[in-house]
Amino acid sequence: MRSTLLVSLAALASAAVPSTTHAGGNAAEGKTRSLACQTCHLGVAPTGDPPHLAGQREAYIAKQLKAFKSGDRKNPLMNAMASQLSDADIDNLAAYWSSQPSGSDTTIPPEVAAIKKSHMVFPRDFPKGFTLYATSNKEDLHVVYKSYVNAVGLAAVKANKPLPDGSEIIVVKYAPKLDADKKPMLEKDGTWTTDKIVGYAGMGSRPGWGDTVPELLRNANWNFGVFSADKTPRAEVSQTVCLACHKPQAATSYLFLLKDIQAKASGK
Repeated sequence: MRSTLLVSLAALASAAVPSTTHAGGNAAEGKTRSLACQTCHLGVAPTGDPPHLAGQREAYIAKQLKAFKSGDRKNPLMNAMASQLSDADIDNLAAYWSSQPSGSDTTIPPEVAAIKKSHMVFPRDFPKGFTLYATSNKEDLHVVYKSYVNAVGLAAVKANKPLPDGSEIIVVKYAPKLDADKKPMLEKDGTWTTDKIVGYAGMGSRPGWGDTVPELLRNANWNFGVFSADKTPRAEVSQTVCLACHKPQAATSYLFLLKDIQAKASGK
């Protein structure tokens, strides 16, 4: 889910913020709004992905954020983030970033680290209590995804309600079984025949899990987790990109495949 972002909204929470208002924005207000973006863009290497913006020109930052907001510049994550910003937000963020000394954004403060870390743990009895609702080939990753929803989530969908706290989604990632020509074998429905499990991904919702997540990233109380084939959490993977990616799906309980769960719930 990593993506090269030519413009970042990141900021350093611990940096000093001038009290003056710059050109079109207020740096102090920009600092508060920038918390969501700090989770991706602080502490990266000088040539890393995504880039640093501390000390960048104010007009340049504002121009690029407006381009992401309008869609003139294409990047799924930045488009999703910038679409939530008002013109004032953009001006304030640009003022904040331009006020920061170049190179001052190398440290990740505790409050930002906490946002990056998921509360989700792998469900102990999986797949017991879960229902398979979708199988799909991911050709770019050369894996097969099998997506499951727990009983709480499925019951809500059957009742035509949003998925509540207590809901969980687990995606099992399989390597495809290969034929003699090293090509994936096919099932009757066109999906690849599965071989060994290579990992898991999931999203779960519990009361309070969204409390410390900034508004720009908050998916109600959903948190996201990535797990190895042995079901242990991959602690090096931040949930930030997942939060940003799913944020535009608020109308469908932050799910991309709600229609598949609805089809399963209706017996289709």
